[in-house]
Amino acid sequence: MNTLIQTLNRDEILRYLGYNGQSLSSALSETIDTCIRRTLRAIQPKYLYRRFPVSREDNGIRIVHTPVLLRGRDIQAQLGNCEEIYLLCVTLGLQIEREIRTAMILAPDEGVILDSCATTAAEQLADLAEQEIITQCRQEGKNTTWRFSAGYGDLPLETQQDIISLMDTHRKIGLSLTDSLLMTPAKSVTAIIGVTDTAKDPRRNKCDYCNNRANCTFRKRGTQC
Repeated sequence: MNTLIQTLNRDEILRYLGYNGQSLSSALSETIDTCIRRTLRAIQPKYLYRRFPVSREDNGIRIVHTPVLLRGRDIQAQLGNCEEIYLLCVTLGLQIEREIRTAMILAPDEGVILDSCATTAAEQLADLAEQEIITQCRQEGKNTTWRFSAGYGDLPLETQQDIISLMDTHRKIGLSLTDSLLMTPAKSVTAIIGVTDTAKDPRRNKCDYCNNRANCTFRKRGTQC
């Protein structure tokens, strides 16, 4: 039973649907509300996070006492002032995937809306877990970076394998990875959050690292994903 997410951010759902202030028909508005209710009934949200010390090597950031090396200039810049990180993994479960697939066949318009609702739910779950991390760190007088995921900038997507293996997500929350590096359930998120002693908020603009920056529809509308 879903007890973690009670509502969904309607503005975020509309943003994923590509709306930018246009008026909605009453029928479409009602369909969105129906899809929100369906999503809240179907999701099975779970998350876990774990804190690790890190060290710097020539070609990346090493998670101490593990074989995991976070490679690339961007993640090194992101974690430049960090001696520790959190690995965060969240998932909505398989039932919402089934709901979306069925809707895409029987009522494609509803399927698209359900997909946007589920994406919003996954981000809200990640936000919820991240806020717990932020609260813990601030109680220690420390700060955090924003979430950085495999595939951002030059951090290889293959890093996803290392994170999922290290966090034992298949056993703990039912999150796995396919041979083509797709997460299953698909409505899942993995991320790296740095812990820093610096007083100044180190949260860099994540758009600077995005491989889709030049073609991003969100940036064209003046927003972020």
